[in-house]
Formats: sequence, structure tokens, C-alpha cells
Amino acid sequence: MTTPNPHPRIKVDGPAEFAQLLPFLVGHQPEDCIALHGRLDTATGTGPTMTLPLPDDPATWQAVAVSLASDFHHVTHEHGRHDILDIVVFLCRTPRPGQSAEETAEALRPLADYFVDAFDDLGRAPVMSTIALVDNRWWAYECHLPGCCEGEPLPSPDDPTSVAAQLARHGWTLGRRTSEITQEFQPAEPEDAAGLRRALDNEGAAWAQYCASPSDDGTVLQATHALLETAIDDFRVGATELAHDVTARLIHGLNDEWARDHGLEHIEDDDLPHTRRLWAFLARHAIPPYETAAIPALTLLAAVAWRQDDLPTARYALKHALTLDPNDELADALHNAINDGADAASLLPIARNAKTERHARAQTDTTHT
Repeated sequence: MTTPNPHPRIKVDGPAEFAQLLPFLVGHQPEDCIALHGRLDTATGTGPTMTLPLPDDPATWQAVAVSLASDFHHVTHEHGRHDILDIVVFLCRTPRPGQSAEETAEALRPLADYFVDAFDDLGRAPVMSTIALVDNRWWAYECHLPGCCEGEPLPSPDDPTSVAAQLARHGWTLGRRTSEITQEFQPAEPEDAAGLRRALDNEGAAWAQYCASPSDDGTVLQATHALLETAIDDFRVGATELAHDVTARLIHGLNDEWARDHGLEHIEDDDLPHTRRLWAFLARHAIPPYETAAIPALTLLAAVAWRQDDLPTARYALKHALTLDPNDELADALHNAINDGADAASLLPIARNAKTERHARAQTDTTHT
């Protein structure tokens, strides 16, 4: 196994090279997303990069550009970590049915203009280039010469002069596609979807009753803890699925803060492979209309992926969770920590404290019964 050279010297001359460089900047092959990249070095183009899903509705694009430009500068400038020279905006989209690559690129042009205006209004680093990546081809909107920088194909990775080939020689890889990353946790109806939905209905009603009871003695939460430990033990020895009723109870039960923190306890190195499979399984099985019940499982999956140094999965899981509930505190805290460059090992004392508090609470509950 080779370790990639963390600082390869790859010369970036223009938009074609930036278009090839993007997957290596973000750690995966982006699809249907916006990527903002701040250049620190004019020779290599290196610097901070932020990726977010590209909204389908063009009516939201101007507000999205203003918000993301502000967020990008907040993370990079106000935290004092980067002195950005200028910015490259990437707009990645898969053509919709019946739409050509050219039509897709032209449809994205207003979004490119919104980003140029949004960064200009901030009065800090300007936009150097806005690049559309569609169907393995690139467009540079700043170029106004007819036929130039319009739909040029990206070089093959087999081309020894391509950026991808040069980085491959330094030990870098393209990474997975966005769709492959999100497939791990996006809701997917199983063969017996009707049975799963019935279980989610039944457990959802029981969960609502539990939440509405101010005098609950903790029995439901204790049952969730026990069920969670059993599921983790099962996945530790190779299980890949759970019965529908158990799945539904855990999906709903993890929405209790104490139960979610119990899940967060299992973030030591030996726990990571099997808890990742469990959280992803639960997230996939939170099928409509129960998507929002998956937020704790998505957040726990992100925490595990972060500990495994899989930042693309962590970021996409958290973005999905925050799309479902922008006010979820744990998802927001993890998202900010990752964007701020925090060390994933910082989760360990938090998890260990949660375990200590849970055991103390359980001891207190036992004493009082």
C-alpha cells in the first residue's frame, strides 16, 4: 500500500486543469453539486474546498449563491485559516431526461452569474472562474469566444499528461461518485416495504405516546438501550439486517437524546465497522413518510465515517440530516467541526463521558426503583 504525496506539485494552467482537479480536491467524483474552491497558490490552485448539493429549483439559486458565498468566507476567512487569492466555482449536474449536455450547461449559467455577484458583493476574494461539469465535459462561463471552452471533453485518465494521471503517479485516486456515497444511507424500500411501513406506523404511534407522557418511568428508554446493545452485538458478529419491528423501534427510539448518545458511545476503533453498517441500515430503512426519523442514524453514521477518515460520507450524511432538520444540534455541531478541520479523535472523550453519564443515570434509576 502506498501513501499519497500530500503536496504533489501539479501545474494548473486554466479551467481544463481545474475541471480535472476537482475530484481530488473534494475526495470523490461529485455529481449534482456545487463546489467552491479557494486558491491559495497560483501555481497549483490548492486551497479550501466546500461542496453542497445543487438544488433542483432555479427559483432558489440566487438565495443559495448568496448564502453559500457567505458561509464559505465565514469558514475560510473569519476563522483566520486561509488568505484566499480568488475562487473557482464548479457546477456539476447530470442531464435530466430529454435534456442534452449543452442545454444543461446553459441552464446553469444564471447560477454561475449569481455566484459571481454574491462574492463581488462580499468585497473579499473575487471569482476567478465558474466551470460547469456536465456529462464528462466542461464549460467555462467567463470565456466569450464562440466555440471556445464550450463542452470540451475531459482528458482520459489514461492520458499520461492529464491531471488525473499525474496525481495517480503520486498515489492519489479519483474516489467514489456522489451517487455511490449516498446510496449507503438514502432510503430504499425493501422487498417487503408494506411490512416495514406497518412496523414504522405501529412503533411511531407507540413512540408518540411515549413522548407525550410526562410521567414515563424510563421503561421505554431502557428497552431501547437493551435493543440497541443487542443489535450492535448482532452486527458485530456479522448480521446485516434486523426484523422489521426491531428496525422500526430503533429508528424511532434513537430520536431520544439519551438513546442517540448511547449510540455515539460506540465510536472506539473496534466498533467502527459494524456500527457503520448498523447506522446505514437504519437510515436506509427510514422510508417515506418517516425520513426525518433517520436523522439520529444519519448523524451517528457521519460520526463513524469521520472517525474512519471518510470525510465525503460524513459530509453527505450530515447534509442529508440537516436538510431534513436544519436545527438538529448534534448534526450541526459535527458539520461545523468537520468544516473547521477538527480532529475526529475529539469525539472520543465526548463518547466516553456520555457512557459514564448513562451508567450513572442507570444506577440512579435502579436505586430509586
